[in-house]
Amino acid sequence: MTAPDAHQLDLLRQQARHTDPRDVQRDLNARPLPTLTPGTWGAGAEDTLRGATGMERKMQMEMRIGLEGHLHDLPLRRTAPLADMTFPELLTEHAEGRRTLLRVLDRLLTVGETHDIRAWTMGEEVPPAVYILALRGRLARLDGYINEERVTP
Repeated sequence: MTAPDAHQLDLLRQQARHTDPRDVQRDLNARPLPTLTPGTWGAGAEDTLRGATGMERKMQMEMRIGLEGHLHDLPLRRTAPLADMTFPELLTEHAEGRRTLLRVLDRLLTVGETHDIRAWTMGEEVPPAVYILALRGRLARLDGYINEERVTP
């Protein structure tokens, strides 16, 4: 398979061989949340936040499935339906959901250091080192969509 024909997951596997997952985790934890940045929002912000928050909830479930048996002290966060939330509630939900996602990610990496666990991404089960790279790209895209909803003065 030539590089232009390489599947994205194959590229992530190759990159994972040369990337420290904890460095990626530190980068994700250091990123400012777009929903916490003060500013004015565009008309499509509610729909964008609903979509981004829903995708992040899905990412948490991907990791939780891989962590089966290692979740005893990582409670499942109760969530309300996104469709019923007001814009201020969506901002709060996105921020809290992202914090929870990063806690679950930490557990995935920690448990993955001593156990053979895998998480689902791009239709396949992958080890934590590959999953975190896929997650980084997905979160960057979602943050980009949210940032596009900002109205510049």
